[in-house]
Order: sequence, then structure tokens, then C-alpha cells
Amino acid sequence: MRLRDLLLSMIFVVIATPSSNALVLGVETTNYSPYYSLSDEQKYQGAARDIFDLFSEVKQLKVNYDPMPVPRLFKEFVEGNIDLKFPDNPLWSASLHAEVKVHYSDAIFNINETLLVIKQNDTEINKKDIKQVGTILGFSTPGIAKPVANKEFETIKTKEVEQLIHMLISNRVQAVYFNESVALDLAKRMYPEKQLTTHSKYPPFTYAYHLSSIKHPELITQFNQFLISHAEKVAKIRQRHGLK
Repeated sequence: MRLRDLLLSMIFVVIATPSSNALVLGVETTNYSPYYSLSDEQKYQGAARDIFDLFSEVKQLKVNYDPMPVPRLFKEFVEGNIDLKFPDNPLWSASLHAEVKVHYSDAIFNINETLLVIKQNDTEINKKDIKQVGTILGFSTPGIAKPVANKEFETIKTKEVEQLIHMLISNRVQAVYFNESVALDLAKRMYPEKQLTTHSKYPPFTYAYHLSSIKHPELITQFNQFLISHAEKVAKIRQRHGLK
């Protein structure tokens, strides 16, 4: 009887313990719905999750999603504690502060980042009246790199996208910079009586979100092949989440 109990206990441990072969995909805790976000139960969700789940199913891989704040995500990535990282872009490599070779997938989502202000009835806020711009802590700001370098305005960093919208509506900042579609959708839900718009003096910056890896370049190659072989299914996932 004792032997039977011992065997049952061993079986339970094997089942309950995650596979040592599971890949760790580091993701952001930032709410960038519909691209990605965390549910109330802290479960990673969104269009990116659906695409990665399809990839892991096709390739028969076990993937564990590990959400973390952006600065920590970069740190864990460089230190080799995660196998894959999303989102990523070669423009962000300066934040790594290390001599590492990062392998990037083909584009998963093409996005616009831009400077957004509160829409006014007659005219837009004068460029010189923008003193503070809200951005996300740990995010690069390629679309406003030049005015930031020229000190045209001060950047105010915060951890939460929702907080950026609050800061803009309350005039703690006069503009915010991040993903255009995310910002417009979120602001509409949070403050339906207000409307955001891009500022004419700061054109949108278009680039892409990629999957990346330092440890597993072969997985990036496989993922690129998957994007081609399953292009129709990936497109349907994007469409289901309202993305082009």
C-alpha cells in the first residue's frame, strides 16, 4: 500500500511539474490590446498570443508565457533567462547594453507610433506649447527621437498606458507618444467625450513588432517559415482582433 501511494505521488509530481523542454517566451505586462494584454487573472492574451499558440501547436512545442515589466524583460533576455522575446525590434537593441547577437523574425504586426494630442474644434495645440510628452517606461521613442534630442519637450514616463491617457486628459502632459491604434481605442473607452488625434507637425512613425531570440536562431527560422506556410490563418487571427 505504501509503495502504491509512493508511485501515485511520483506520478502527480511528474504531471504537475512543467516540462524541462518548455520554451519561455518573455512578454510585456503592458496593456497593448488588441495586440497583447493581461487578463484579470494575469493570463497573456490577444492577437500575439493566438499567433504564438498556433505556431506552438503546428511545431508541437510547449511554450510558457512569462509577463514582466519592460525593463526587466530586457534584462532577463540579455541574461539568457528567457528563450524568446515579444515584442521586439532592431531599433530597440540600444537598450540591451550588451554585446549580444539578437535574431529577429519577419514582421508580425506593422504599427504606427505617433504623437497624439486632444482634438480641438478649431485648431490644434501649437507645437511650442507642448512642454511635456507622456511615454511608457522602458519603451523607445523612435518617432520623436530628434525633438527629444533637441529638447523641444520633456518626456514624462509611466508604467501604464491607462495612466498616460489620464495624464493627457488632465493636462499633466500636452501629448502622448505610443501606438496610435491602441491609444485611440483606449481613449475612446476611457473618455468617450474626448477625442485624440495625431499632431500635424509630428508624422507617424511606421515600423514592426517582431519575435526575437538570442539562444535559438533556429526557432526564428522556423517561425518565419510558419508565417509563410500559415499566412491565411495568421491573417484571420489579425482580422479577428481588428488588425490589418
